[in-house]
Amino acid sequence: MTIQAKTYENGARNTDSTVVELNRVITQAEELLKTLGEEGGAAAEAVRQRVIRTVNQAKVRLSDAGARVRGAATDAARATDSYVRDNPWKSIAYGAAAGAAIALVASILMRRD
Repeated sequence: MTIQAKTYENGARNTDSTVVELNRVITQAEELLKTLGEEGGAAAEAVRQRVIRTVNQAKVRLSDAGARVRGAATDAARATDSYVRDNPWKSIAYGAAAGAAIALVASILMRRD
């Protein structure tokens, strides 16, 4: 089974779908291990070892995906902080404009009722 995440124009991957898919793979693998239970024989042991190896690989990928998400959020926060520090008046104006737009939409919605 291959895990494919959507790649956007800027090269970023849809990490949410990757995380969901990895969680599903881990869950299925753990269920398979429980099903195998105490089955004996070389074939059952080989399957058990392969499932364990797959689960461990999926957990590593999941951890890496989480680290990428945290890194992207940190980068966005740093970029925003830098912009606000470099352009304080523009930032205030943008915030005021966004607040006015929200207030306008809210007042229109309130009048409809």
